[in-house]
Amino acid sequence: MRLALPLILCAVLSASEPARIPSKLSIERLDAKPIDPSAYRGKVVALAFIYTTCVHCQDLTRTLERIAPEYAPRGVQFLECAFNPDAQGTMREFLTRFHPPFPVGWASDLAVRGYLQIALMDIRPLYVPHMVFLDRAGAIRADYRGESGFFTQPEANIRAELDKMLQVKVPPGERSPGLKNPPAAPPSHP
Repeated sequence: MRLALPLILCAVLSASEPARIPSKLSIERLDAKPIDPSAYRGKVVALAFIYTTCVHCQDLTRTLERIAPEYAPRGVQFLECAFNPDAQGTMREFLTRFHPPFPVGWASDLAVRGYLQIALMDIRPLYVPHMVFLDRAGAIRADYRGESGFFTQPEANIRAELDKMLQVKVPPGERSPGLKNPPAAPPSHP
């Protein structure tokens, strides 16, 4: 019981954590312009941080390939950002092998940690895959680290998270509920 109470308290506090507005992230891509997840304001965004060479990440890519055709017409944008040291060099092979129907690119480990608001002093490894879900205003509503139980049943958990997020309606021009800071103005390009 002594151990259970702190664990329950931590779970409650993390579940009630307010949304976070992430910093900018430029996801570089082969033969295409870089993208920033904030360019998809107005949509729910499912953003997976992966290593191109990680078997678990490759399995997640296959899962997202199955889910994307169903959720994209409902206003969900899927993205993947690789941040392994050799991501740029392995990207073409990864894309050829998996053919994801959504944008995939790479960024540096430092850029990903900044986006996820992980302190520079935090030297713990960032286990992959790692997923965040952004609401229509561009705020991170859910953040699942690679070591979390979320990835024990990724397809069911991703679907549940997306279904929950798609039920929340935010009128144009209004702040997303629970935001600490207002979202930045939407980009001028689609």
